[in-house]
Amino acid sequence: MTLPADVVQRPGNLPRYCSRHGLPAVRRVDFALQSAVRIEGSRFRAVGGSGALGMADRLGQHGKKVRVVHVRSWPLCGRCNRTRVGWLTLAAIMFFGGLTAFVGSLIVGIVVDGAQVLAAVAVGGFVLLPLAAFPFARGGLARIVGARTSPDGATVLVENPSQAFLAGLPR
Repeated sequence: MTLPADVVQRPGNLPRYCSRHGLPAVRRVDFALQSAVRIEGSRFRAVGGSGALGMADRLGQHGKKVRVVHVRSWPLCGRCNRTRVGWLTLAAIMFFGGLTAFVGSLIVGIVVDGAQVLAAVAVGGFVLLPLAAFPFARGGLARIVGARTSPDGATVLVENPSQAFLAGLPR
């Protein structure tokens, strides 16, 4: 289902029901949806051959092609809200727990000599840091509500919207 970008950018145009579950909204959120961008050329050739200049060129291409729609007052039901909070809490625990384990084991290793077990704790903490990105991505609003922007940025595409959400849309 597609919604014009100007409809989702004005507060009050969206229904009182969740787009995914059809339950009454307990919270309304503002967020930005970004279009998926396809950049021409080989990533390896652009970055490998010219290094930072190649990466800058690719980022420039991305910036020229990407379209952003600022969504206002999107309805979230209690279930979507709990899912989001759960994923973001897990991401925070993994990130800050990993950071604490990594830095803490290094500090204790400096103070105490011969503590080999601390190396395993440091490696475990170091591994947790980038792994926290996965639950963080799962808690993203675009993924939770099932919406994305069209490549031209003119519409918002909603995957499998609920009947209550559809019924509440302006005609």
